[in-house]
Amino acid sequence: MSGDTRKKRHFFNKSMLILNILTLIGLLLVYASSVISPKSFWPLAFVAMSYPLLLIITCLLFLFWLAKRKWLLFLNLAFLLIRWDLVAATIQFNPTLESPENGMKVMSYNVRLFDYYNWSKNKNTRHWIYDFLINQNPNILCFQEFYHDNTGYFPTIDTLLEVNSLKHMHVENYNDKVDSKQLWGMATLSSYPIISKGRIEFQGTFGNMCLFTDLKIADDTVRVYNLHLQSFRLGNKDYALMDDMVKNKELTDIQGGKSIVKQIVNGFQKRGLQAEQVRSHIEQCPYPVIICGDFNDVPSSYAYQTISSGLKDSFSESGNGLGSTFVKFPLFRIDNILYSPKFRSKTHTVHPYELSDHYAVSATIQKR
Repeated sequence: MSGDTRKKRHFFNKSMLILNILTLIGLLLVYASSVISPKSFWPLAFVAMSYPLLLIITCLLFLFWLAKRKWLLFLNLAFLLIRWDLVAATIQFNPTLESPENGMKVMSYNVRLFDYYNWSKNKNTRHWIYDFLINQNPNILCFQEFYHDNTGYFPTIDTLLEVNSLKHMHVENYNDKVDSKQLWGMATLSSYPIISKGRIEFQGTFGNMCLFTDLKIADDTVRVYNLHLQSFRLGNKDYALMDDMVKNKELTDIQGGKSIVKQIVNGFQKRGLQAEQVRSHIEQCPYPVIICGDFNDVPSSYAYQTISSGLKDSFSESGNGLGSTFVKFPLFRIDNILYSPKFRSKTHTVHPYELSDHYAVSATIQKR
């Protein structure tokens, strides 16, 4: 082997070592972000969003050191095993099973107001959503960004109550004006009787809240939480600016960039506080729970980790692939179905129909 070849190989191995060190530091920061509130130190929340990429790099480095027969492979493996729950919440390879006959089908769907503003540029979108729901026939259906027009111009409630056995409904308006001609809010529909219901208000925001609905299922009472945590509130102009930054590799609109960062930080911090509110409410609940909703954050985030503590995730138990649910960012799984350990998930499906900016998520759940 020539001297130049040895130098190149040495340089390559050293570069891989440096990359490995930086990746493991990144993982440590992700692990810290899952337990430190963005209100206390918001920069960690940005790192949490990079976890899928860090996971892929760590796995590739593991294979690299395995081929080299170097001890660093064990270090990479140890870092993954330390928080195996994050690995399981990010990627899965479960076998595809048929839905059991005695299971209950739960669905969560951010319908983006049933395309009220015609974002899709297709007047049939709302009717396609109805057809999709009728074909799915869920037992419990949780909507975020729900809309209904009481004047008859854009009705949704009457149509939804025709979705097979979904005869019980809990609807809440964001501004709590129940007699308003327009209802902007959230809804939980059920084939099981509703025996109690309420809402958790999130202060300092509009368009985000959490419903809780107690259902009588056979001899049990089960509380269903339907939540929509704070979004980044980014508009088309903001997304266009970010696309321009990616393509041109530079930021020409400094003020626009600062505004985007401010919006994102505000979203992280509000979600953290909202997650703590929901967690506190869950801990006082006397019944087993099912939690559906748009978390607007990834599984490695503080918000998800706070709410999911002590609960099971249908994706981790029966999902496949990355389980991405946000159309704009294919690596992000931000819509979830969680439940108490007394339940187990037999199926988890992300429905790949772009009828909203979110994909619908469903799971078939039964008692253990």
